Amino acid sequence: MPTHANRHPQRPSGRPAGLLLALTSALLALLILNLAVFDDLRTDPSAGLLETFTKPQHLAGLVAVLLAAGLAAFKHRSAARVAAVVAWIEITAFAFFHVIPVEVGPSKPYWGAGMGDALQWVGLLSILAVSAAIISAARRSPSGTVAPAAVSPQPR
Repeated sequence: MPTHANRHPQRPSGRPAGLLLALTSALLALLILNLAVFDDLRTDPSAGLLETFTKPQHLAGLVAVLLAAGLAAFKHRSAARVAAVVAWIEITAFAFFHVIPVEVGPSKPYWGAGMGDALQWVGLLSILAVSAAIISAARRSPSGTVAPAAVSPQPR
């Protein structure tokens, strides 16, 4: 008796894949809003649009999240892993640049002498929350590994 097998066992489908796409898209939107509305362009009158978006740390974050969203959109088997790694990188980067109250290198702490305003904190906390939600959703997604099919001996 024939069994109906999934034609694409490596591809995540359904709710976890859709949730992952929604969350990575939300993170991309929040990163853009953070640069344009919450922080850089709003607080620094000398900052230009092109210069702000092409700073290495900003551009790398945007491209990484765009890649993760693209993989989730196409339901690639590595989408959950890539999204989780990108989310951890975003959490680490934002913690280093804004949460640690000591100014080190290019960091701009939101407390202490730097004192961020409410809008900057809303942007930061939103990015951290969505990144944490991506990690949680990625854990619930299928692992992306495929178990080999059991081979049964064929009668001759």
